[in-house]
Amino acid sequence: MSRGFFNFINTTPAYAESKKDWYVELLSCTYTWFDAIIDPVEGFDVAGMTRQYLKELRKGVRNSLDKHFVYYLVSRVKVRFNIRKKPRYGYLNKKLIFHIEIGRQRTQRKCTVELRDQKTGKMIHPEIEITDRYITIYNEAGDKTTMSIYDFLSFCGIETGVNSEVQYVGYTKNPAERPLNRDHRGFGDMLHWTSRGDEDYDYFIFYNLFKVLSVGVNPRAMFNFVVANAMTDEVTVEDEGLILEKVLIKYFDTKPQDLNKARESSELSNRLELLATRHRIQSITFDLSMALPNELFRFYSRQVQPTDRHHFTCLIDQSGAQIVPAKSFDLGPV
Repeated sequence: MSRGFFNFINTTPAYAESKKDWYVELLSCTYTWFDAIIDPVEGFDVAGMTRQYLKELRKGVRNSLDKHFVYYLVSRVKVRFNIRKKPRYGYLNKKLIFHIEIGRQRTQRKCTVELRDQKTGKMIHPEIEITDRYITIYNEAGDKTTMSIYDFLSFCGIETGVNSEVQYVGYTKNPAERPLNRDHRGFGDMLHWTSRGDEDYDYFIFYNLFKVLSVGVNPRAMFNFVVANAMTDEVTVEDEGLILEKVLIKYFDTKPQDLNKARESSELSNRLELLATRHRIQSITFDLSMALPNELFRFYSRQVQPTDRHHFTCLIDQSGAQIVPAKSFDLGPV
């Protein structure tokens, strides 16, 4: 189904005359670790594989309900395997025991996890090898699977107490190029501001796809509706992506984006005014969370506390665009 499949709704008086609000949900969030691209495991073209994956993802999105990607550039306090302590299995519980180091101070943490066969569910005790950044697991046939420390900790549901700080928000039509190629002011500014402290960091890109729902009531027509903007294309894919980006820039209010803060805020106010006058869209409510909470996706900034759910409303008043507590919606499954 292509974008704008139900665009005839836009000219229906009952819809066009209704006051509306946007409700924004997270469809997917995909991350890439810069360290794995710049300094990959020997024999792996991680950059090439990542670009190919993102190209296929973009192709799939373009061939359905076309959307642009809104991305976060993120810093996290560095976490590494402690290679001085080899992984082993517990004598009694048979769980895998391994150790990690957190931050410049190399704070030690002991971790335990049950490894289970994905088909049978039975506990397994494969041979394990580690470097500071990767873990390799061998199966009975001698085949091996290599995972980054972040993928492994996430897969096992192990919490380290480290959250993800959003340093920059942007949007892109071509995720395989921007900002992956690092030819980007935001990447340089992120490195600049995080390198001034007394901590060591890793850096990531999180690519987000959002579902934008138009929610409204027309009392005169006795007409209530919840419809995806991608289905009506009431607001074009370009404008939709830019509006979402600029709301999230205002919400996270990051240090690296201070330079353009006034311009971004003015552009957001102008776009919200156009939404109101052209489409009678009064506000935009974000309700963003992963289906399974995970500290990799526990985002925060200098203005926003770490949380698994980012739920807020953006609207315009006499002072311009404002972030306020979330408006209530009772949508149920959509």
